[in-house]
Amino acid sequence: MRKSCWNLGDILPKIGSNKYKQLLQSLEDNVKYVEEFRGKLNPNIDINDFMGIVKAQEKIADIICRLGDYAYLWFSEDTADQKAKSFRSNVEQLSVNVGNRTMFFSLWFKNLDDKNAEGIINDIPDEYKYYLRYMRLLKLHTLAENEERIINIKDTTGNNALIKLYDIITNNFVFTLNIKGKKKELTRQQLTTYVKDPDPKVRKSAYQELYKIYSSHSDILNEIYRNVVLDWNNESINLRKYENPIAVRNKSNDISDEAVNTLIQVCRKNRFLFHEYFRLKAKICKIKKMARYDIYTSYNEKKKKYTYEEAKNMVFDAYKNYSDDMYNLAKKIIDSNHIDYEIRKNKMGGAYCMYITPRITPYVLLNYDGDIRDVFTLAHELGHGVHDLLTNEHSILTSHPPLTLAETASVFGEMLLFDNLMKNTKDNEIRKTLLLQKLDDTYATILRQIYFVLFEVEAHDAISKGADLDSLNNIYLKNLKEQFGNAVRIPDEFKYEWTSIPHIYHTPFYCYAYVFGNLLVSALYEMYKKDGRSFVPKYLKLLSYGGSEKPSKILEEIGIDVEDEKFWQGGFDLVKKMLNELKKLS
Repeated sequence: MRKSCWNLGDILPKIGSNKYKQLLQSLEDNVKYVEEFRGKLNPNIDINDFMGIVKAQEKIADIICRLGDYAYLWFSEDTADQKAKSFRSNVEQLSVNVGNRTMFFSLWFKNLDDKNAEGIINDIPDEYKYYLRYMRLLKLHTLAENEERIINIKDTTGNNALIKLYDIITNNFVFTLNIKGKKKELTRQQLTTYVKDPDPKVRKSAYQELYKIYSSHSDILNEIYRNVVLDWNNESINLRKYENPIAVRNKSNDISDEAVNTLIQVCRKNRFLFHEYFRLKAKICKIKKMARYDIYTSYNEKKKKYTYEEAKNMVFDAYKNYSDDMYNLAKKIIDSNHIDYEIRKNKMGGAYCMYITPRITPYVLLNYDGDIRDVFTLAHELGHGVHDLLTNEHSILTSHPPLTLAETASVFGEMLLFDNLMKNTKDNEIRKTLLLQKLDDTYATILRQIYFVLFEVEAHDAISKGADLDSLNNIYLKNLKEQFGNAVRIPDEFKYEWTSIPHIYHTPFYCYAYVFGNLLVSALYEMYKKDGRSFVPKYLKLLSYGGSEKPSKILEEIGIDVEDEKFWQGGFDLVKKMLNELKKLS
């Protein structure tokens, strides 16, 4: 009997119950309904029949998402739970089977000529127009039905299995640290607390222990990554004929290569801003020569631990000061018992917010240890949840935002908390501490993330040419040295850091979404400061689009051009303001 950490009963009936069996039967009935149209689809299809298929696809998506997300949440509770792993594997097989039986519809629609496709799109309700246009974006990269079926089957025991293997291995890591003469066994989340310790020896020991464990498994972690990359390239470049590996992510985000390239180059140019910050931080913290061990060191920070109740109230206050709607939606997630926040062995590390369907309140996983950064993580993940709840009026086919906008509400939530804390203190030492923490986080979610992407670009190319572990380590170390310049010394063990970054395994090139979100929020927050309360409805409307419209079109409504270098450069204005304020306090 598994331990109940959150209420998963809102997602599925009890497994094996009559209601659960009825849900599976409903899935089968809707799949059969779609299958009845195989061989009957034509450009003159009756619009009612067409919408009947779309509505059946909605029901299929709803049930598959509920099954798949339940499986992932259960697995997250305890990655060593054999029943959870078995259920997750069974759901993945079921999902592949359903996808293969119904994919003929999307393949047919993708291959329609433009005139007939637009004719159908013009006749259907507005809610589904972008969904169908987005489907056709991938027309040039879509294979024949038999080939698509093979890829779906292959992924279950191939790429997906590799990612599960990575999660199982790394979530079972145990780290040992000598604390005040006593050896303590720690999860990665607990170890992370010590990389911010005021004592440089503790920080160094924490990092060395982290990469000692990862480096001792580097052969297998490299082999997993190498095969994830080869699978990505074999499918996307060799079969689907994308121009390059990152273009796959750009197309799935419906954002131009030009916009992403501009974003990357502007961030690269602005790395010197963070060099300046780390030199200033070294001076403030009395560090003679800052090493990579030291970049997150705390300043004059009391070892205060915030209870989970205190953290909730801090986040609620910040949200409520901005918008009653945001506060009520965030509170709904917690009141629904949809958060698992405790730290325990074998629990999945990190944090996430899981969107299920428009009818189900999102779920949040945390590893809450009481640090102020954990409070900010709560603000971040609840921001995701608020975003998801604001899209509930949409179809499941159009509700979830693309990756490029998915970090908007989460980062904005962190800004609200930061602003609230800064307003409520006149103590310059506390303000200095808050600014240092915020600039640390800004570095971590902008420059650090963009260099993950730069590593991925080089790594995908190198692996396709036969690169080994040492080559990847050298690529990562070279990028670290460019990232930090001569402001921060890079010890050799940091060449293994890339093996500890789950996103590059799980979702290649995901990380520019964090950068997109952070710089976008900088611009949005400047608008809020200028317009005051009148900005709030515009912001909530932006979030409420979800995935029902093209990202660039959504942002055009508030005057943002994502291909304009000036826009991205403007996103660094807030960083400069915080840095200048820190200089004054120093």
